[in-house]
Amino acid sequence: MNVLYIDHYGGSASLGMEFRPYYLASYWKDMGINTTILAADYSHLRKVNPEVKKDLDNHEIDGIDFLFLKTAHYNGNGLPRMKSMMDFLSKGIFYSKTISEKIKPDVVICSSTYPLDTYIGQRIKKLTGALLIHEIHDLWPLTPMELGGYSKNHPFIKVMQSGENSAYKHSDYVVSILPNTEPYIRSLGFNVPVVNIPNGLTEEDINNSGNDSLVNQNIKDLTQRLHKGGKFVVGYSGGISLSNSMDDFINAFTLLKGKKEIAAVIIGDGILREELTRIKDTDNLENVYFGGKINKNEVVPTLRLMDALYIGSKKSRLYNYGVSANKIFDYMLTGKPIINAFDTEHSPMNYLGNTLRAEAENPTSIAESIIKASELSAEEKDKIKESSIKYVKENHNYSKLSKEFADLFHNGKVKND
Repeated sequence: MNVLYIDHYGGSASLGMEFRPYYLASYWKDMGINTTILAADYSHLRKVNPEVKKDLDNHEIDGIDFLFLKTAHYNGNGLPRMKSMMDFLSKGIFYSKTISEKIKPDVVICSSTYPLDTYIGQRIKKLTGALLIHEIHDLWPLTPMELGGYSKNHPFIKVMQSGENSAYKHSDYVVSILPNTEPYIRSLGFNVPVVNIPNGLTEEDINNSGNDSLVNQNIKDLTQRLHKGGKFVVGYSGGISLSNSMDDFINAFTLLKGKKEIAAVIIGDGILREELTRIKDTDNLENVYFGGKINKNEVVPTLRLMDALYIGSKKSRLYNYGVSANKIFDYMLTGKPIINAFDTEHSPMNYLGNTLRAEAENPTSIAESIIKASELSAEEKDKIKESSIKYVKENHNYSKLSKEFADLFHNGKVKND
């Protein structure tokens, strides 16, 4: 069986994110399913972009076949990025016959963050009779409307809405990374089957979670020093950004200044770091520490050094449809208590029900949950650890998720079945 996985931003272990198509393709390869990832030669998400000389250059990267289309380079979210989208879409459609003849796909998955790649998939389906699956990462155009402030009447939003509607109308399945998108799709009037196949972790990620040799030494030294001083350490790893509600986390520690035994270690970087460092200095938050970025494979082993972890978001109706951020699985795999200020009822943390909930955008509530975490008994912490790790292994392991996804290939209307 041949699968064409269309993802403008597709990456790999060596290229960097987005990882999902690569991880699934790797597991499918062991199942005898051949996958080719159609991607752009440039993505802002990758740490390394491949050298691509011409459209449809074929590269084998980390054991998986990639076809690349040359697209505009860009910074940020302005016109150059839109030009990159249009390059990818127009070239994908233009070369659809060549791609069809080269790959001979039985299944086409359209998985770019934005929905316009459905037009490439629909063209290839028409040429080959392949099963067409639309994969949702984020709900576009709702995401740029909510987070970017676009009006529903903006030409860009209208184009994205047309693409989204077309995807739901013409796909055989919708696979959603988010756990609660079916109500949204039904509200638009579409009855396409919707299957939730969330993000997850690889066997290697899971096996390395307890590997002490991968612990970041600088963070280890800092945390050990804090523990020797009798501190309860709340950790964070990820982007230091408004969307992750890091301002509310820092403001919570302003309220906790009297609790000298509670400290924060913030791992990562982002646009808010300079401002939050200034607040730390101005408010004399001696127990807040910025640890900088660390390597991806160091994250879980390093977070295991903490006593509790923080995750949060701003309030948005986007989160009504759920979240499936990889950070959540990293956090849960540590087995540590999680201060959960994410504005959703639909997340793995809430489904398991063992986090310390706090109201999003409410530093007082976040501070109260941090105090509760510091007061947990050893027995309570052991129960959280056991249930969290078990939940991730059973529900968010790519070995299992890849099989669930592949079941659609066999149960659906694949042309060779």
